[in-house]
Amino acid sequence: MCSLFDVDDDAGLERFIEDHGIHHPQRLLFGRRRRPTTNVSIVTARHGHATIENAIWHLYLQREGDRWKPHQKYWSINSNWKKLGQRPEYRKSRCLIPATAWVESQHGKNPVEFSFGDHQPFFFCGLYKSWGETLSCSIITLDAHPDTAQYHEKSFPMIAPDNHDFITRWLGPSEDTLPFEPYLRADKTITGAPLIVQPVTRATVTEYVGARQEV
Repeated sequence: MCSLFDVDDDAGLERFIEDHGIHHPQRLLFGRRRRPTTNVSIVTARHGHATIENAIWHLYLQREGDRWKPHQKYWSINSNWKKLGQRPEYRKSRCLIPATAWVESQHGKNPVEFSFGDHQPFFFCGLYKSWGETLSCSIITLDAHPDTAQYHEKSFPMIAPDNHDFITRWLGPSEDTLPFEPYLRADKTITGAPLIVQPVTRATVTEYVGARQEV
């Protein structure tokens, strides 16, 4: 489960966004340890071209007065790949979520930060929903990679290959999800940079307690 991630403004993320032809990079919400149920930046093409928008990181919402808030009964910050076929969003409302790192822990213990190379920017693959003018999102999770199971035995976030064709297809309007089947397995070398892990004192902070090492 991915429950915290970084959007570091010192890691060339805006340039990464611009290099992929994504509109409105100035809308990016930066910050370390982005938390569930808060606003995060996503990329959608629902208006015809790839654009940065902001969404609540919790796919299912409920109305409270004149606003939408995370649904109390359905914890939905992640969407497990095994249930993607049951979700209309997988066919109709796919998104990308810019990031530079994420945090995992095994049963809430021994948290570690994952990143690629020197915190190279990347995209999580996700789903989004529209609630009037409000958007919500979730990160798709895959089965753990054999080399990362010691840090989280159950899952690994789905990360988009740094490939124009994949990104265009993922954000596109086609409801044919068959081309995505080969990507529904954890790949720790997707961005072309090595996957790096570093222990932290607590999942919610950026105080490191060990050396960075390649997974």
